[in-house]
Amino acid sequence: MKKLTLVTFIVVSVVSMSFIDGNKTASISSTDGNSYEVPADVQAIIDNSCYGCHNTDSKSTKGKMKLNFDKMSDLKTSKLVGKLSKISKVVKNEKMPKKSFVEKYPDKALSKEQSDKLTSWADDLAAQYGGE
Repeated sequence: MKKLTLVTFIVVSVVSMSFIDGNKTASISSTDGNSYEVPADVQAIIDNSCYGCHNTDSKSTKGKMKLNFDKMSDLKTSKLVGKLSKISKVVKNEKMPKKSFVEKYPDKALSKEQSDKLTSWADDLAAQYGGE
């Protein structure tokens, strides 16, 4: 019984620690079999500044129609590359997050570092799959 309790404790501890590690990445597979990584730091930026309007349950119909992070894995690679390129373009041109949104929610604004990190990830991933 003691061994079972110890083993259970170790398994739970290891699983818990894996969720705490900030360097973890999310792997998402597309419908045509490709998968892509979203590093934890990039996912944190998306969660804070993008996901509120660009998800399936968003009240922003226009936002979720233009980009829906919940449906990114449903895209074929060619469409995924297009979405990634668009993400990079609108963030580089400071079109997203919208100024009116940031005025209302200043904590959602992207710093230069966050903007660079997000666009770099999107550009690198688009280039990776665009060359296929």
